[in-house]
Amino acid sequence: MGMQRSFRVVLAFYLAFIATAAAAAEITLFEGPNFQGRSMTFRGETSNLDSTGFNDRTSSIIVRDGVWEACVDAYFQGGCIQLRPGEYPQLDGRFDRSISSLRVLSGRPYSEGYAAPDRRVARAILFEAPDFRGRSFPISGDVVANFGGTGFNDRAASLRVEDGYWIFCSDAQFQGDCRTFGPGEYPRLPWDLDKKISSGRRIHERYPYSGRPDWGR
Repeated sequence: MGMQRSFRVVLAFYLAFIATAAAAAEITLFEGPNFQGRSMTFRGETSNLDSTGFNDRTSSIIVRDGVWEACVDAYFQGGCIQLRPGEYPQLDGRFDRSISSLRVLSGRPYSEGYAAPDRRVARAILFEAPDFRGRSFPISGDVVANFGGTGFNDRAASLRVEDGYWIFCSDAQFQGDCRTFGPGEYPRLPWDLDKKISSGRRIHERYPYSGRPDWGR
């Protein structure tokens, strides 16, 4: 009899803990990169974002508490990512403006095959002012063919490349004047790209040459 009572006490404590964890969970979706534009906060499972008016609109996320699963299709189908507490200024590839369902993973371990993004997801970061000041625009995917819809077209004045080699161009679709940037800090962009960048992409993790590009050649 005492064992049954102990089991009930433990079970009640566990259920209360799970309920408290779920109640504390909070995630905020943003319509634009870098937490810009319209936003919506969720504190529980939403199996279909279509009813919220925020379906296929999310470009950045802040997770304030809990571990969340975000999926491409409604009812947690179509590929999912798991998000720890932190800031995600730009969703990767297939998840950008594609999230259709959300749920809290209360006490569940991370599943194999699901990528849990790190807080430092960006590999290249553009800044609105010289010397890495002003508004920033991190790029975590491999390609931004047209900055026109990002709110950062023709705005970058400085650049930090965290990893890989990147090409940035003055026109959309990698047209116009283009330059290659390797890992490092560029407190002022060259005159032909200063406040003129309209497209960019990562061309290789390690380019055939080492070191920063020599623009003087």
